[in-house]
Amino acid sequence: MREITPENADLYLRDSGRIPEDRAVAVRAFGGGVSNVVMRVEVEGEPPFVLKQAREKLRTKKLWVSRLERIWTERDALEWLGLILPEGVVPRVLFSDDENYLYAMTHAPLDAVVWKQQLLSGAADPKVARLAGEILGVIHGATRAPGARFHDATVFDELRIDPFYREIARVHPEIAPSIAALIASMADAPDRCLVLGDFSPKNILVHAKGLTLVDFETAHAGDPAFDLGFFLSHLVLKSLRATVGSDDPAAFLDRDFQAGYRATVDDAGLALWERARQHMYACMLARIDGKSPVDYLDDEARARAREAALHGLRRASDGTGNAIF
Repeated sequence: MREITPENADLYLRDSGRIPEDRAVAVRAFGGGVSNVVMRVEVEGEPPFVLKQAREKLRTKKLWVSRLERIWTERDALEWLGLILPEGVVPRVLFSDDENYLYAMTHAPLDAVVWKQQLLSGAADPKVARLAGEILGVIHGATRAPGARFHDATVFDELRIDPFYREIARVHPEIAPSIAALIASMADAPDRCLVLGDFSPKNILVHAKGLTLVDFETAHAGDPAFDLGFFLSHLVLKSLRATVGSDDPAAFLDRDFQAGYRATVDDAGLALWERARQHMYACMLARIDGKSPVDYLDDEARARAREAALHGLRRASDGTGNAIF
């Protein structure tokens, strides 16, 4: 595989005939991710686009690897979601290179900002949370019979189940039975659909036209409760920051998100939300003691998150857990 970097991307694009020899090219890396190299490419006289290439070894302190083929899951998810979502909600695939495990996609609107950064700065817009819930509800509701391409959940296991769930079970053996039951429940979920596996504020871009979603390499046919719990865990963790007061609107965005989701999924019943709650606890703990901990909590907030998550997971084993939301 030819590894593409911001320093050699222009040469690769010229060698592969993707851009003319006489056009000026500027390439810069997008930061924040741990599993891929993502670059913004500006070609003279053309709209910017994004080039993305998979890496086998993820950029984390603990060893974490995943197969390169996950890049094709993401490409396929983008193409499929583009058929069921309004234009612009997901990028459009421009070209792909199987030999080098990369593809190119359209760039989000130039005024787009990462929702995670808005939340961390204290800007919490309930309309964004509701729209995020509506979009996820559309995805889950319209993909109840995902194509065979998404039946392989190996990458989801490599990037979520093992580094998140099995890791916290190793760190906290007392909750291992609850985690094992939670993992098993995903295989038996009655309402399987296309699950994104990475639906979070860091992968939601906010702009004047609405929202654009990115990062779909963990997409698979699975339990929608995981997406709900994964997303809600991010909101709870942000509300636990020591710098955020109890009256901060970020602490209440979960209500708007759930309202948006329920407005588009008629049969989002109690069983789904019960499973989502347990995934929320597990994902919260995973972002504290898993292989990819959050970087925006101080020690006090991390301890509060750990205590809340462990309490919820312990109570789950005897059926007495109380919902945070």
